[in-house]
Amino acid sequence: MNAQNTNRRPFQTAGERIDDLLGDASKRIEEETKLMIDYINDEVVPLVREHSSKGLRIASQKLGELADYMETKKQKQD
Repeated sequence: MNAQNTNRRPFQTAGERIDDLLGDASKRIEEETKLMIDYINDEVVPLVREHSSKGLRIASQKLGELADYMETKKQKQD
């Protein structure tokens, strides 16, 4: 029985190991989160802004076409 006890890690060192693992994981999560935020700010946001204005221009053009169509239909009814 004593041989088994000497092969096991004491409870205190097991707690330290868990703290080390969790500390490493939290550091990794923080680093990955920062990288993700940087990517979103540097890559995604500019593309969304660019395509949003393009989408608004297309919508504006289509609304103009719809207004022309409605006016043409109204003139044909008169």
